[in-house]
Amino acid sequence: MGRPDASDRPADAGADGTSRTAQAKPASSPSAEAEGPEKEKDEKRKDGTEKDEKGEKDEKDEKDKKGKGKGKDVDPSSIPSSGPGTFTTAEGDDTRTGGTERLLSYRVQVEDGIGIPADEVADEVERVFADPRGWTADGKVGFRQASGGTSDFRVRLATAETVDRICGEYGLDTGGEVNCRVGQDVMVNLKRWLLATQYYADDVPEYRALIINHEVGHFLGHGHETCPGAGMPAPAMMQQIKGLKGCEPNAWPYDGNGRRITGPSVP
Repeated sequence: MGRPDASDRPADAGADGTSRTAQAKPASSPSAEAEGPEKEKDEKRKDGTEKDEKGEKDEKDEKDKKGKGKGKDVDPSSIPSSGPGTFTTAEGDDTRTGGTERLLSYRVQVEDGIGIPADEVADEVERVFADPRGWTADGKVGFRQASGGTSDFRVRLATAETVDRICGEYGLDTGGEVNCRVGQDVMVNLKRWLLATQYYADDVPEYRALIINHEVGHFLGHGHETCPGAGMPAPAMMQQIKGLKGCEPNAWPYDGNGRRITGPSVP
């Protein structure tokens, strides 16, 4: 786990927006402190009703506008920097992926008013967890999107101001730019979700995988690592925000053959 460190801010606009995990916690419980004034409300997923051709095209066009492919196609000025601090929760179905030795439940929440459906984000998170290169590759870790009640952790997509406030309650300075893991919350900065960084600007979904794998990796107990050697894939637990140090961009903790992609640990 990393300590609160202002150096986690990107050196420039093209830096990789992953941040450290907070160790210092306020006197109150993590869940209560992270919750703050946020209110949750359930958003049920749509059932499998048919859409006409025009509806499908309109939905695709809307997703394209939200940075599904290239971050450079998104106008940064169109991204809200602040929101109400209330969240909509995607409805889970208790589907499990991965192992059972360490099965973790999670919820996905999206800040109200940012124009991205919670179930759309939940689908992307589920895609990351189900990928054979993800944390489930060890055969022990598993993830279940809870259908209700409490969960082990939450993935929360929010505006920069809301991320700064929640992460700041644990002593982290995210500077309007980066993500963090505090308490039971994986806080994802909307700007990073839509724009990615210079290393992933042509493949936003891959960068989103890095966000999830890096921050959830902290939740699983993994600390920061650095590049193992020039030309090798960067570990998912590397602070790519500070540069790749000769490594190649990589969003996954394991390779396609089930081998862990790792590097020397760093403080």
